[in-house]
Amino acid sequence: LKRGWLQLLDSGAATPDMSKITWDSADGNGKWSKRPGLKCVVVDNTELPPPKAIILDGEPVSGTAANYLGLFRLEEGRVVNGRPCYRHVERPAQFIAYNGSSAWNAQSEQSLGQSRGWLQLLDTSTNTPDLSRLSWETADGQGKWDRKPNLKCREADPAMMPPSAALMLVGATEANTEECLGLYRRIKCHTVNGRPCWRSVRRPDRWIAYNGENAWNAQSEASLGLKRGWLQLLDSGAATPDMSKITWDSADGNGKWSKRPGLKCVVVDNTELPPPKAIILDGEPVSGTAANYLGLFRLEEGRVVNGRPCYRHVERPAQFIAYNGSSAWNAQSEQSLGQSRGWLQLLDTSTNTPDLSRLSWETADGQGKWDRKPNLKCREADPAMMPPSAALMLVGATEANTEECLGLYRRIKCHTVNGRPCWRSVRRPDRWIAYNGENAWNAQSEASLGLKRGWLQ
Repeated sequence: LKRGWLQLLDSGAATPDMSKITWDSADGNGKWSKRPGLKCVVVDNTELPPPKAIILDGEPVSGTAANYLGLFRLEEGRVVNGRPCYRHVERPAQFIAYNGSSAWNAQSEQSLGQSRGWLQLLDTSTNTPDLSRLSWETADGQGKWDRKPNLKCREADPAMMPPSAALMLVGATEANTEECLGLYRRIKCHTVNGRPCWRSVRRPDRWIAYNGENAWNAQSEASLGLKRGWLQLLDSGAATPDMSKITWDSADGNGKWSKRPGLKCVVVDNTELPPPKAIILDGEPVSGTAANYLGLFRLEEGRVVNGRPCYRHVERPAQFIAYNGSSAWNAQSEQSLGQSRGWLQLLDTSTNTPDLSRLSWETADGQGKWDRKPNLKCREADPAMMPPSAALMLVGATEANTEECLGLYRRIKCHTVNGRPCWRSVRRPDRWIAYNGENAWNAQSEASLGLKRGWLQ
């Protein structure tokens, strides 16, 4: 329409930067004033922030190259050969990155930044591939390239992307916001008012969720999904809170809200999340040896395999889930731990723990082939589902009144105190760890077993 804050009365200019005419500004009362100092000029495309998402499509391709079509997410903070790079949202081992000399390549993670890949865009002039006017080419596997005139890369709506596994609320210093700050983990398979939700890692009673009407809220579990909370983001159009450009508000406790321009909700890498204490692998039946690897797994505290946490089956302790160091998570025997061997695999190199992946697992047929199981997934499990540990250790205190309670404790099987397991000191059999039935675990004497008494609580 013929409306706006500024106007350039030059219909002959194909683009506004080409005009020599002076711009006008509106005064709000129907009048215009000349602004001779106002210019519209071309700047280098490197000035543009990289889009959060891009999509590579336009015409069908065959073979391996076809796996590289689709939606890619910006790898926040990651630069390859001086330019942003993008990871496929469904196939996280596949990237689009600049090779440093001649082209953008759609390539595997192993080839990242090299002049290798299954598709290429021969354009060195753009800071991101969506800015190019050129077409992509596909590799034939024999060293030749086939140009695809309609195959292009373009910016995509960030709302198309799956929600991030980890968010961070940062930047506010006001006392009434501090308890909501920090790292949040997305709760898979759980939505609030039709949208994803995140739970605080530091304060599990704090959530980020959509209120169903007009805002994202940082709120208590009791208020989950309601128009209540300590913080609000009045942006119903944001598919997730990290996508919004709106300023957050904080509640003053008296029904009023104050703007908090320093408060931000940002995506962080999933490696920032602490590994869950328990995971479960389930979703559909499998046959043969692979079936023995379904079920509940416990985090192996302090044990790292190929740089990532690993998990041991709670019922079959010789069976593990671990990262193989190159291509996949494997459900495997202890003898194969960390190797590219196993009876199930999850082809996802992007996640620090397997529960964060959106991909499905595959089962081995014993003949070197893999069968994808669309509903077989790994998810975080409630630690309360795990059987209690056989051995505990009280460590770290030096005060005289605690030293007699320190050391190794053995769980007493088939014996509970106030409905919960209990442990007896190996060094001092008159010392126990037990639940008092009301509000605390106590390190206590046998005479006080199960009562609200003890040396430690």
